[in-house]
Amino acid sequence: MGKRSRRILTALGIVIVALGIAYAGLMARATVKLRRAYAALEADGRPMRTADIMPPKVPDSENAAVLYQSAILMLKGQPAGEKSLFESLTAHADAVRKEAEKKWLGHEVVTNALSLIEQGTRRPACQIEHNNDNVLDLLDTPFLDDLRRLGSIMMARANYEAQAGNPAAAWELVLTQLRFADSLRSDPSSDTQFARLGLALRASRMMRQLCETAPPEPEHCRAISDLLKQQEGIDPLIRAIDGERLLIGEWFFNLPRGELDRILWKEHSGEDVIPLALLKAIYRAWFTVVAFRPRFVADHAAYLHVMRKRVQVLQGPYRDRKEIEQFMQMSHWNFLTGLLTGWGGNDKWYYCRFSGDLKISRAGLALLQYKQAHGAFPEMLDALGLEGMIDPYTDKPLLYRAQGEGFAVYSVGEDLKDNGGTPQQRRTDSDPRRKPVEYDQVWLFPDPELQPAVKADEG
Repeated sequence: MGKRSRRILTALGIVIVALGIAYAGLMARATVKLRRAYAALEADGRPMRTADIMPPKVPDSENAAVLYQSAILMLKGQPAGEKSLFESLTAHADAVRKEAEKKWLGHEVVTNALSLIEQGTRRPACQIEHNNDNVLDLLDTPFLDDLRRLGSIMMARANYEAQAGNPAAAWELVLTQLRFADSLRSDPSSDTQFARLGLALRASRMMRQLCETAPPEPEHCRAISDLLKQQEGIDPLIRAIDGERLLIGEWFFNLPRGELDRILWKEHSGEDVIPLALLKAIYRAWFTVVAFRPRFVADHAAYLHVMRKRVQVLQGPYRDRKEIEQFMQMSHWNFLTGLLTGWGGNDKWYYCRFSGDLKISRAGLALLQYKQAHGAFPEMLDALGLEGMIDPYTDKPLLYRAQGEGFAVYSVGEDLKDNGGTPQQRRTDSDPRRKPVEYDQVWLFPDPELQPAVKADEG
């Protein structure tokens, strides 16, 4: 072997050793980050095993989700013009949906489907099957979207009953919707928990509408107030973040390389705006980077760090979106963390929005009951004897004033300013230079926007 060959081999050996040392160094650094991320979660008292957050398996005979699915299939199986009854009653186009509501809401199939939902709410558990074949489906299931739409049908039926002069039936549907929402409480997914709050919020707003013409009977009032209070807590959301970390994150970051490749390709292959051959080439380069072991382990550590921060944000005081974005900021190199966490930094914003509305509804309902018993509204909310009437934005008591024959009870909302109980108005223009309208989250009773409709019904 010549001197030149020996020099080349020596140089190659040095390069290989240097690369090996560099790889070992990168791997050691990433491993330290991962260990520290796990240690930080343990120090915070977060659960570290799936058994700590996963509810026990229940048989179909005890699972409310089975009856909810039956109700959905029943509505999907009933033709309603060119679409199914389910699709027509939940159409995105208002005109199409309203026409279907006039024609179909009183149909026997709707009655039977809603009866199945009511039966489901009496079952001891509701377990939703999450699909582990697709990253996006891990975070949101088609069934979950169907449950949201089922809730919109239920509240449309409540409005239908109220307009038909059956307020008792309408109030029963409000109760069923709140129980329907509450049955999702144990599901370890943030999307499910925000769907739960959304269903409860829809019920509470229907409740406000019904109060304009037919306040609930005392037994309905007590049951609704209890159910509203159950929806306000933050613990199910925190448990859901832990659930995502343990059931989704740990599963995902422990996938074999081939399985990870298959799942990530499935996520990208739907992007048909560029030729397939070019897409594959771009994907292969991207996958080589994200699956590089030190990079992958560091991404795993970043994911755990973000999930820990999500809990901290939820447990802490309200922050505006810019503050949350800065707190949650992570490296653009953590591709997989971004894919798995999505909008997770907005947990607190959504929670305060939902929780504030639910507290306001509970306070307003108690105010109406107080007036029925005493002939006038109280001077202060303290007279109601309610617990938890705290504005989630400020951690101070909700604001309230009696006004004439009604009241205004409200939260200051995301701007953290008392705007005098000014409700949010729809913008009539899209000029981005205009200053945002300042408003509060408020229940005005009677509601000026509903009064014309109420007077028309009375006439």
